[in-house]
Amino acid sequence: MDFILRPVGFIHHHSDLTCLYILPEYWDAMDGLKENMLIWILLWLHGSDSPEKRKIMKVHSHGETGYPLRGVFDTRSPVRPNPIALYRRKIIRMEKGRIIVRKMDAYENTPIIDIKPYSPSLDEEE
Repeated sequence: MDFILRPVGFIHHHSDLTCLYILPEYWDAMDGLKENMLIWILLWLHGSDSPEKRKIMKVHSHGETGYPLRGVFDTRSPVRPNPIALYRRKIIRMEKGRIIVRKMDAYENTPIIDIKPYSPSLDEEE
């Protein structure tokens, strides 16, 4: 089954903050987001996307060979079958077409594939 992911925006860094630049065609999707709200941000780790890297199922934590090999599902490694990153951040500021959050460790211009509100009733195990 094939499917297409389309970026809704891109990551840009400004000092100790990260700006989520949302593409104009998705600005209406920002309606309801507010400062101090927690959100989930899903990114496509395009720099780690290659057929070879997608086949790697075990990695050393932090790329350090002194650590034992672990399955990628047990790590935060960018090397995975589908190079998707997930971040939880609080919205610091909203601007037209921009969401400002605390610094993220993603590369500049990393594609944003989705944003979802954090929901304690859905996101926390009882």
